[in-house]
Amino acid sequence: MATRVGHVVRTHKWGDDKSYRCVSQEEDSEGNVGIKLNIDLMAIAGEALKSNITTIGPLVLPASEQLLFALNLIRRKLFDSKLKPYIPDFKQAFEHFCIHAGGRAVIDEMQKSLRLTEEQVEASTMDGDDD
Repeated sequence: MATRVGHVVRTHKWGDDKSYRCVSQEEDSEGNVGIKLNIDLMAIAGEALKSNITTIGPLVLPASEQLLFALNLIRRKLFDSKLKPYIPDFKQAFEHFCIHAGGRAVIDEMQKSLRLTEEQVEASTMDGDDD
């Protein structure tokens, strides 16, 4: 049985100077063109992911997770601003997660942040070697 994509979101961060300048193409003193990655790249990528998750959450999360999130938000706003924000369990909405393999450290951090199992990130960690 094929799985069908139900929702796609895309957030733009190009209006922010830090985001705009985090990856650029430059020519060095010898005339070689290369890509320059700014030290802020990981933080900016994290913010973009947070924006995407915030946008898609209401579209895909079950009502129970949305209710827990809303109740936590109300409680934090009205009663206890120091209460930790509720992080919805996206594992209830998705069977598989494919994380951009920008390196094992990126995958590990995403796995930790989203509380994913080894099985759920398997597609991102496979090396493609069938030996």
